[in-house]
Amino acid sequence: AHAVAVRLGALPLRDAVRDLAHRARVELAGAEPVAPARDVTDPLTDRERDVLERVALGRTNRQVGEELYISEKTVSVHLSRVMAKLGASRRAEAVAIAYDRGLLTAPTAEHA
Repeated sequence: AHAVAVRLGALPLRDAVRDLAHRARVELAGAEPVAPARDVTDPLTDRERDVLERVALGRTNRQVGEELYISEKTVSVHLSRVMAKLGASRRAEAVAIAYDRGLLTAPTAEHA
């Protein structure tokens, strides 16, 4: 699945396969080495960050789900966890807190 996703340029699928392999402690043939563990001061998982980055761009849960190939409900669950971890009561507040804490950086042209 990883090789096919790379060949097709399906970056969200490639990332999902890598995340799954990393959690299962499985080495992917031909894949780059697994990135070092993230800073312990960063409470967000990679997927939570993916969701929050897209929310910061003004995407709806449906749009985020379509971009990440996950259901709208799954987006909602990730966003709820982000909000709980950051102590936010609204999605916009979660984005603002994440920027303030340096958990998100300004979007680039490719993500807009």
